[in-house]
Amino acid sequence: MLDLKNWFSSKHYKRLWSVGPPGLIVSLLLIYLTLEYEAVFNLKKYETGHVWIDVLFFLILLEMLFILIWTLFSLPPKNRGKKLSTRGIYSFIRHPIYTVIIFHINLLTSLWVGSYLLLFLVPLQYLLWSKMVIKEEEYLVGIFGQEYIDYMSNVSRFIPWK
Repeated sequence: MLDLKNWFSSKHYKRLWSVGPPGLIVSLLLIYLTLEYEAVFNLKKYETGHVWIDVLFFLILLEMLFILIWTLFSLPPKNRGKKLSTRGIYSFIRHPIYTVIIFHINLLTSLWVGSYLLLFLVPLQYLLWSKMVIKEEEYLVGIFGQEYIDYMSNVSRFIPWK
């Protein structure tokens, strides 16, 4: 049986709240503020509803779902922080879920509402997440040691090429 009192005070629980959920909240807040900024200053948006935009939206959504499902099969949630997976999607990128947050959520929202400005938010979010994920990688080096250091030297963080 899971001892919730000990789990909430464990390092795994603290790590869980050090990057992912706060980063997602910051990312969604940035998207919201960007859309509000566009509305207040009545910035030009591109036309949505064209077939090619719908196709692009569908392809990006499909890729996002593919990455998330592949992530679940490559490293089930019960093994996270306990087992280092270097197979499946983890052989291409170290942080596939963060990749989805940085790139796919911004692009899908931009395509949904026709926002040019959200496209410029992607590099900012990339830099923000790169800074935030350092804490998680230090934690993982503490758990897996040289094996994770070697993994970091061979596999990039968010984009599947170096």
